[in-house]
Amino acid sequence: MSNQLNAALSGQAPAALAEDVSLATPLAAPRITGRDAVSAALGTYQQALVAPEATVRLKGDEVEGVVFSASPGGRPTEIVALARHDAAGLIATIDVYGRPWPFMAALREVIAKTDPALADPSLGSGPYVPEGPTPVWVDHPAVPPLAEGVTLYSPILSEEPTGKSVVGPVLQAAAQSFSDLKVRSVLDVEGRSAFAVAIDEYVDGHVQQLVEIFALDDAGDVEEIRIFTRPWLVTAHFRKKMYALLKETLGPEYWEGPDPEGPLPTA
Repeated sequence: MSNQLNAALSGQAPAALAEDVSLATPLAAPRITGRDAVSAALGTYQQALVAPEATVRLKGDEVEGVVFSASPGGRPTEIVALARHDAAGLIATIDVYGRPWPFMAALREVIAKTDPALADPSLGSGPYVPEGPTPVWVDHPAVPPLAEGVTLYSPILSEEPTGKSVVGPVLQAAAQSFSDLKVRSVLDVEGRSAFAVAIDEYVDGHVQQLVEIFALDDAGDVEEIRIFTRPWLVTAHFRKKMYALLKETLGPEYWEGPDPEGPLPTA
């Protein structure tokens, strides 16, 4: 795994970033622009996550990424950072997604103490639409059938549903909670029979952005799905819709964190 990429995405190698680099974070809606500001924001996440470990490397035609895993406060938390380079080989854009939502909520409280702007959940005055370069949409790859023992590492649940009979209905509920799915990029996973898909979709009129990683077993079936989202407040809308559909199916251990039936956080 590239140490230089890991260092750049952790805010430790600002020279690898273009002067006008921009960053989309998991929590806040607006992009951050400029080498110094982006490097500082990445460093704040690195500190809040308490030295996360780079666990997965992703590689696409024009984008590459790293999954970082950590357990701040004993809560297993992950982020995935996708980077695009400019003609000079410097990182021009970084998009960071997180999971799961309730543990990202705890991370948000830590980050707010260092930089409140990074923890501001505001989506602006209208429906949220991501900033940044205009995407070139691509086709979604075919997804193999679920394995009987498939595990879902959800973007909203505090426990992992396991087994086709449980994961299947959760994915069906998710399909009812968003619309107009489009694919930004498809990436391979280094060293595994797996692939990742970067997606935009609409939830309650706002764009939710996701990275989904599908890992396959020896038979070619999906044995693991790991989903990351941004921004945090749009995912709060998604969590509320999912709870309405799944509250009779999944017990309270899956809904740790703020009350999914309560008002959405705005500060």
